[in-house]
Amino acid sequence: MNRYALPRRTAHRVLHVTLLAVLIAYVGGCVSVPPAPVEPGERKRLAAQELSRLITDGKPAEAIQKIGSYRGGELFGRDELDGYRAEALSRLGTMFQTAVNESSFSRALRLYTSLDALKELSRFPDWSYSKLYLALADKYRAEQNNVSALTEFVRIPDFSVVDEQTLLDYGKLAISHNDHYAASVVVQALKARDLAVPEDVSSFLKKIPKPAEMISGTVTIWVNRGIKLQQGVGVPDRVIGSGFFIDERGYVITNYHVIQSEVDPEYEGYSRLYIRLPGKPDQRIPAKVVGYDRIFDIALLKVELRPSYVFSFTNIRELNPGAQIYAIGSPGGLENSITSGIISATDRRFLQMGAALQVDVAVNPGNSGGPLVTSSGRLVGIIFAGIPQFEGVNFAIPSFWIQHFLPQLYQEGEVQHSWLGTAVRENDDGLEVIYVAPKSPAAEVGIAPGDILESIDGWSPKKIGEAQNVLLDYQPETLVKVSWKREKQEMSGLVSLGTRPYSPVEDALKIQDETKLFPVLFGMDVKDISTLPWQHNYVITKIYPGSTADETGLSEKDPFTLRDWKVDSDKRIAILQIIVKKRKAGFLESGIQLASFLELDNFL
Repeated sequence: MNRYALPRRTAHRVLHVTLLAVLIAYVGGCVSVPPAPVEPGERKRLAAQELSRLITDGKPAEAIQKIGSYRGGELFGRDELDGYRAEALSRLGTMFQTAVNESSFSRALRLYTSLDALKELSRFPDWSYSKLYLALADKYRAEQNNVSALTEFVRIPDFSVVDEQTLLDYGKLAISHNDHYAASVVVQALKARDLAVPEDVSSFLKKIPKPAEMISGTVTIWVNRGIKLQQGVGVPDRVIGSGFFIDERGYVITNYHVIQSEVDPEYEGYSRLYIRLPGKPDQRIPAKVVGYDRIFDIALLKVELRPSYVFSFTNIRELNPGAQIYAIGSPGGLENSITSGIISATDRRFLQMGAALQVDVAVNPGNSGGPLVTSSGRLVGIIFAGIPQFEGVNFAIPSFWIQHFLPQLYQEGEVQHSWLGTAVRENDDGLEVIYVAPKSPAAEVGIAPGDILESIDGWSPKKIGEAQNVLLDYQPETLVKVSWKREKQEMSGLVSLGTRPYSPVEDALKIQDETKLFPVLFGMDVKDISTLPWQHNYVITKIYPGSTADETGLSEKDPFTLRDWKVDSDKRIAILQIIVKKRKAGFLESGIQLASFLELDNFL
């Protein structure tokens, strides 16, 4: 007998007493002991300790954000907070100077933007955004990363800082990398100074590539995932997609979902990645994933060869429905396929961030990751999805969204995007906050559901895509000023942008009750009206127009009982089952199931 075991009768008696104690605690809370309140002196000590740690650990922007949240409170005096702010500002300035000295110009740009939000740029009169972007572009060019160099070069706000010879050098670089957008920027800068445009640049901009040339720059992506069992029989498990060269050093763009098994830590099977060149179906060239972005479904691959043709991303934003386009790829593994069609619609909210193009062009499984080009051969998108049951309804990621983070793809690993930590909806007043993630930057500065976002770093977006477009230009840990309205009161704060999680809903569900996410998932606010702890009774307090709850016929003051709640991580959906008494139906009881995708498009 185990010497730690109790006799059977004693064990039963202990079990009964334990269950009784649990029941008493659960029902009446008699035996639960509330946590002892933290004394103001101790709270101040801990807060001061945190501020010092953030400044010392190289997070002065976050420290400044917290200092702002303490303003007007009783924990710190004004002079104390001013002292911490001066210390954080000094640290920020030192970090900027260090980044410049180390030629870490991407980091320097983040810190410079934070100094700008604090109106402290006068501390560094020798620098400007234009000089920093030029320095970053020149650094990439010295590293032979010319695609990133051109991407940063075209972001220069004021080309007066660029001398004539440098403009001509970047013009030649644009030609060598087939970058029409960068070449056109160079031409505009030259004309603004009344300088002559080189003939080779002018001729390059007039050139329209032939279909055969563009096809030579595309590849078939081939992922061997070994053998899988189907009805007891082993069959080859293959993933086939498309891709295209963007860099003469052998870098290829494709979709993340095509090569997911190569980098997904939850995938435990066999996976080997190859590409096939046009006209060489029997040749498999090993490839590796360099960088990827799950949110935009993009991946950058590297192969050891020099392509005969490379594509370049454009900044074309005004694509009108009806415009002629062409898709190139390997539908079903049939290489060298090119199909024509038109743009059906723009600004489709199909992704977590940004907006997609809807295209009416023949694409099929295997086309994913292939280029979408105009009749003049300009790359305007990347095919990434279709709706199988609807012929001709397909989608592409616009090229200009990729421009935001293209240089990050060259850095190994997953691309990181910034965020505020809010979910919003568009209404007549602007962007209404319907959810704030716990411990997010928005929560830290006091943004709350019901607020209307007025501006982000001086930009005043009225649509979700516009706000996401603003945020994509900033790195995490960048300090920006955010303004919002609460009823008639104008409010603002300095926000240190956080790192956006891939699935904000799933992250929140780890630390929050699911009902807190109902506004985001289903479009309704609810209030718990349970009288006993084991009940799950609620009443709807608000319905957002156009939401799932609205379209299901639910309305305010409808009482319901939550019967089941499930998150299906494989299918990427959340499912809610309720028994509701609809007021519109005379309070007759009925069962309703609501579902929502986990990857929502309204988080900022």
